[in-house]
This record gives sequence, structure tokens and C-alpha cells, in this order.
Amino acid sequence: MNMKKILHALTACAVMTTTLAPSLVLAHGDVTPQAVDIGKLKPLGDTLLKVNPYRGDKEAIAVGLSAYTQNCARCHGIDVISGGISPDLRNLDIDQENDTYFLESVLRGKVRNGAVYMPPFQGIMPQEAIWAIRSYVDTRRDSLAAAAPLNEKEQLAKKSGCLSCHATDAKGVGPAFRAITKKYAKTKNAETKLIAKVTKGGGGVWGSVPMPPMAESASANDIQTLVKWILDGAK
Repeated sequence: MNMKKILHALTACAVMTTTLAPSLVLAHGDVTPQAVDIGKLKPLGDTLLKVNPYRGDKEAIAVGLSAYTQNCARCHGIDVISGGISPDLRNLDIDQENDTYFLESVLRGKVRNGAVYMPPFQGIMPQEAIWAIRSYVDTRRDSLAAAAPLNEKEQLAKKSGCLSCHATDAKGVGPAFRAITKKYAKTKNAETKLIAKVTKGGGGVWGSVPMPPMAESASANDIQTLVKWILDGAK
């Protein structure tokens, strides 16, 4: 799966920088960046690599596990199992294309329609730390086989980018689908109102993070299908 589709939208988070010892670098987590000790990793120099040089390296995987747990799990989920806040990184194919895109995405961040969903880490996190995290994420790919398969509507929600911010029952960047079901259960013309909101995007109802206009990633028919599914209980 191409990472350009996976990293459709990421949660907005604050980044703070401080001065650390030479072998420590900053990563971004709950609010304050947490230190990642890269002292035991082979230095990679200033030239950015296109392929993960640490893949399968036990030391790098251990560093990546620690770094991920402290800094990435809040958005991407414990054990790299996303609860809907951000994309499930286990879906990343293990190849050069996704390696390069992973590195560039972390360094440059993610901005959509003027909203920052992931801040840039250029100058905050060197490639050693990024590749270590990538190495750990690679080890979690096999756990996808144990996940329950998505039904037809869930697959459509995933394809349309909805699962980047929403989950069925858990609150993420946006509300849980079934929280929406409950909120609009007695609303007159709920389907029409939600279709308009999903199509055009907006914010202020569920929190400060705006919803991007989904007309960019889903057809009118798909949006209507998804809205009906959500209002029916997202089953």
C-alpha cells in the first residue's frame, strides 16, 4: 500500500525544542518531545538515505520501540495498532518507495488545507532516529494477519480516508462513528446536513481540529453511502 494514501491526515500536535546531549535527539509525542538515545546506532552522516539501513537490526529495533512508544503511540496506537487517530502504519509496504516517503513525511510533516496534522521534524530528529522507528514499525506488519477483516462499508471508509481520524467506537482526531450516530439520532434532515458537512468540511462541533472537505477524496455517491451507514449505527 502506498504511504501517500496511508498518511492522508495526521493529528495536530505541538512541537517544542530544547538542547540535549550529542547522542540524544528530540522526537515528538504527547506534548513535549521526548529524548531518543541514538548513541548505540551506526552514524549515517548528513546525506539522507533512500532505504532503511537498520532493517532487521536488533539494536535499532529496540531503540525504535522505545522511541515509538514514547512519541508516536499517542497518535498511531500502542504496538502500532491504530485506534483511528492516525493511519495504521502496519499497512506500509516494506520497500524503497515507502522507506523514502516515510523519511520525507517525518521530516516535512503533513499540512492539508492550511491545517497542520503532523509537524515537520526537520532539524529536530535526524535520520538515525527516524530509521530506528521505521525498523520497529516493520516488525509489526505481520500482526495485521490477526486483525478482523473490514466489512464493505468499513473498506469504503478506509479508502476514502475516514479512518485516519475516525474509528467505530473510539474517539480519535474526530468523533467515533457511533457517537455521531447518537448525536444525530433525533436530528431532522440529519442525512442531508451530514452530507453537506462531510462534503465541504468544517469544524467547531466536535473540537478544534477542522475536518477537511471530503469531496477531494470521495465521490458524492460514496459520501452519501458512508453517511447513511454512520447514521444507521456504523455496523
